[in-house]
Order: sequence, then structure tokens, then C-alpha cells
Amino acid sequence: MGVYIFTPEDLLRYETMSKHQLEVVKESILKKEDILVVGTSRAGKTKLIEAMIHLIPEEWKIAVVTAYGEFKPFKKNIYIIDTEFNEKSTSHRTREVIEEIKKVNPDYVVIDTLHTINIPYLLEKIIDDYPFIISSLVISRGLVEEIKHWLGIDNNILARFELVIELYRDIKTNLRKVNAIYRLAEKDGKIELEKVA
Repeated sequence: MGVYIFTPEDLLRYETMSKHQLEVVKESILKKEDILVVGTSRAGKTKLIEAMIHLIPEEWKIAVVTAYGEFKPFKKNIYIIDTEFNEKSTSHRTREVIEEIKKVNPDYVVIDTLHTINIPYLLEKIIDDYPFIISSLVISRGLVEEIKHWLGIDNNILARFELVIELYRDIKTNLRKVNAIYRLAEKDGKIELEKVA
């Protein structure tokens, strides 16, 4: 039996997100905005990203940075860059991943929560060159601090992102849904989240 890949229609069918939320995400993707998908462990971040990839036009190239073969190239325009812990240093692996991304020259780079590369270094080097969709673990509701902690990024890098999609998993029912979608705004050197959906 194959692995089922989530679609935008599935998000609506299972009430993972509303039509309005889906439109906000689609519009953001078509503008090539930088997007963060955040949530607790097993909140459905990868499934949501799979569905979001369906919103990326077929003629756009997508580089997916993953580890240990966890992400499958389910569309022809997906280029997998696989990384894993090995004898190389993290900085060496990160430089290799950056070179692979540059070879693909994608319209979007997707990073599904990785600890095998240095995310802050990668973003510092190429966030100006490509739009990103990145997933991040968050444990508490203090989203800004949680994102910075788990991705290891500072305010300067975080401020480069336009959208944050927060997932929620109900531990009693195990239902997963988009709790809120926020726009990032920087005010007086402080990053704030403004709910838009």
C-alpha cells in the first residue's frame, strides 16, 4: 500500500482548515511569500505542507530539504535534497545543501523540520534568493519565542517571514486543525503576530 499524500481538498474535507484559511495560504504561496508551519509534535505539519505543495503551480520547481528519505517526490516538479547525520560536520552538510538548492534553482524551498543542517546559517545565506516554507516544532503558545528557539533563528531572520500557520492537535480526539494564521509584523524592533484567519 502506498503513502497517502494530502491535498487541499482533504484539508477542507477533514476540517483541518477553513475555505478562508486555504485562500489566505494559496494567495501567500502565489506571491512567493516566506511561510512558517508550526505546531506540536504530531500536529500534522508534514501533511499540511504536502497539501500546500499542491497549491504551487506545476511549472514552478520545488526543492524539498528532508532527512532520511522522509519526504516523497509525489509531483514531477519536486526535487528532493536528502540529508542525514554522517561523518561530515553540520556546517559542511549545510554548505552542501545550499549548493544543491542553487543547482536546482527552485521557485520554492521547503524544509520539513531538520536538525541535520544549520537552519540559521542556510537562511542567512540564501533567504534573499528563494521563498521558503519551513516547519517548526512549538511546545507552548509563545509562538515567536518558540519558533526562534526550535529553528535557532534571531529576530532579523524571523522578520523575513510573512506568514505563520499554527496547527493544533486535540489530544482527547486526536483531531488536527489550523488554529490560526498570522502575519508577521515588526514594531519597534519587536516581532508581533497579527491574526488574519
